[in-house]
Amino acid sequence: MLAVAAVAAQMTTPTTATSTTSLSDDLRPSTWAMVVPSAWLAAPVPRVRRGDALDLLAIRSGDKAYTVPVAYGVSVLSADERGLLLEVDENDASAIATARGAGMLLVPLLRSTR
Repeated sequence: MLAVAAVAAQMTTPTTATSTTSLSDDLRPSTWAMVVPSAWLAAPVPRVRRGDALDLLAIRSGDKAYTVPVAYGVSVLSADERGLLLEVDENDASAIATARGAGMLLVPLLRSTR
């Protein structure tokens, strides 16, 4: 009786096939996902959605203020109040990290899709 009850319970329990994909499955070859926290930004993030392209400028304010372009056409994976999740190549990742390590803040510029 117990065996029959166990088999019946298994048959009535719904099985859900959850196919969760990893973020790495969504990345193009030779790219990485990089989080840019809001604290690193000198300006608010424009209204963006997955797949939008951003250019990033690094700025230093003060007596010797200047701006340096650090990344062109990085792809947005997601964005929220905590920051940006971007798809970057090795040059973009290195440039962003170097600018931030030098104490610079980043300005995200949304590229036009037209």
